[in-house]
This record gives sequence, C-alpha cells and structure tokens, in this order.
Amino acid sequence: MVWTPADLLWSLTNRAGLTAFESVCANLFLVLIASLGVSPVYNLIRGSQFNPKGKHVYVTGGSNGLGRAVAIDLAKQGAHVTIVARKEGPLKETVELMKQAVAARKNPTEQKFHWISADVTNKEASIRALDEASTHFGGKVPDVIMTCAGTAIPKLFVEASTDEFEWQMKLNFFGALYTVHEAAKRMVETGVKGKFVLVSSAMGLIGFAGYSSYTPSKYALRGLAEGLRNEFLMYGIKMHIYYPGTMFTPGYESENLTKPLVTREIEGSSGLTPEEAARGLMAGLRKGYFAIATDFDTNFLRVASKGVSPSNNIGLDYLLGLVAPFGAAQFLWESGYKVKAYAKKHLKKDI
Repeated sequence: MVWTPADLLWSLTNRAGLTAFESVCANLFLVLIASLGVSPVYNLIRGSQFNPKGKHVYVTGGSNGLGRAVAIDLAKQGAHVTIVARKEGPLKETVELMKQAVAARKNPTEQKFHWISADVTNKEASIRALDEASTHFGGKVPDVIMTCAGTAIPKLFVEASTDEFEWQMKLNFFGALYTVHEAAKRMVETGVKGKFVLVSSAMGLIGFAGYSSYTPSKYALRGLAEGLRNEFLMYGIKMHIYYPGTMFTPGYESENLTKPLVTREIEGSSGLTPEEAARGLMAGLRKGYFAIATDFDTNFLRVASKGVSPSNNIGLDYLLGLVAPFGAAQFLWESGYKVKAYAKKHLKKDI
C-alpha cells in the first residue's frame, strides 16, 4: 500500500481496512504532525517571555559587533543599557547610536545609557564594572546580563601558540564567568529573578580544522549554561545561550588575517550581519528558548548535538533529529576530504 498524508489523516476515522502495524504508523504520523504545532501554540498562549522595556540590561562586548547591535536593539525596545568593553572611543560611539535610535522613535521614553571601560578578563575589573553599573539604579544588580565579549584566533593547531589558547579561554569563557558569577550572587542575595544570556558560537556545537583554540572556549560556555540552567531554577533566574553562526563583524575581519585556507573552505562564505544576529537572539528570547540559533545550519547543529537540553519545538526538533545522523555523516566526509586535499596540495603530504 502506498501512503499519502491524506491516507494517514483519513485513517483516524476509517480504520477498518488497516492492519495493526498500519494503524500504529498512522497514529505516530499524526502525533508527529500535532507536535509540530505544540510549541508555537504554547508560545502563543504564554506570550512573550522577554520584554526589556524599563529593564536594566548589562552588555559586555558592547563596543562593536554583536554587542553593539544588541545594545541598540535593546535601546529601541525601551531598555536601560549599560555597555562594557575596554576601548572608550567605540563605547561612546555605541551610546550615541543608542540615543539616536531612541530619538527616532515616535514616543521616546526616558532611558539611561552608560558605558564602562573595563577588562572583563580581570575579575576585579569585572566586579568594579558591575558596581559602577548598579550605582545608577540604587545599587541594584542589572536585571539582565548579556555576555557578548569574545574573540577568535583561527590557526592550525601546530601553528598556534599556547598563549593564544589561554587568551581565548580567558576572554571567551572566564570573561563571561567573572561577570555571571558576581551578578548571580547579587541576584540571589537580593531576590532578583534576573536573566543571563551567554553568547557562544556555532563552534560551541561543532569543531573542525583551524578552530582548535577557539572551539574549547565556546564549548565551555555551553557546559556552564546547561549546568546553571538547572541550578538557577531554585532562584527563579533564567539562563539562555546563543549560538550565532558566522557574523560579518570587525572581529571577523581580524579572524581572516590568520584563518587557514582549509578553514575557509570548510566554513563557507555565508553569514549574518550583527543586526540580523541580534534580531534572531531577541526572537529566541521572546519565545523563551534556552538554546538559541538564528540560521538553519546552526539550528541543525543545535539539534544534532542537543543531548538532554530543552527542545525549542518538539516536533521540528524531532524531525531534524531524524536526519541529523545523515547530515553529520555528510559533513564528516566533506570536511575530511577538504583537509586531506589541503594537506596534499599545500603540505605535500599524501594521506
């Protein structure tokens, strides 16, 4: 018997001609179709899970790239925003852009925008920055913490120095940890039911040639987020993690200065602007997703490696999970082929 979707739908009311196996298959199909709508309907019923209007949002890495785009987006939504980075000039530029974004609204509200020059890789500087941000709000810890600061130095493993490994771990992981740890303590002590958003990367879901010094730092953020998501339930604090794909930022331009050719070939040329990534992040937060991905490829990687983390859409995640092994096998073959071809051509090694 050749099945069509119409046949499967009809089977619920006309079971007489079906075998037990066919009936089970039809029911499973209908359950799957129904599950595709469960998450959207649930999200519609409970409404938006993120409204930053009137909230104090603290953004690290707010001087450029994703951090700047996120800060401007938050300003447009009515949030009070504090941005943190090392360089004063770009920080001031971001604040001016936030002010312009608010002035362009029809009914601008009174909002506070602050910039703080601090090195988030330094624990004491991170604590000082939080202190300074809180002083403008009666000493209250920010309602939302977003850690966007990060960097990548793509190189082949044997060509990278261990200092470069340490620096990327220091900024990408510890630069977030110091802020999250101090802010979480203050939230717990004062009963603030806040929100944390850690920015990882698609490389926090997959690893390949050229990113061996970067990927571990982004995987570490995933481990931190998954552990804290569960632990913070006892305090009513929300934890989220964002996995953006390639973003065309000043940091991306710097990466390309050291990025090996084989890495470029595996990575491809597609990507997002910081503004597109920021909008995707906000959309995921409004839906209440724990693990947020913007583009299809990264969403596919999220499902393929999700383990026991929460699903975004039960039905869609299940469907993607069914094809994930085949997609993973294809990627392994393609990336392996490109690495061996690179070795043969540029390293003169026949592997």
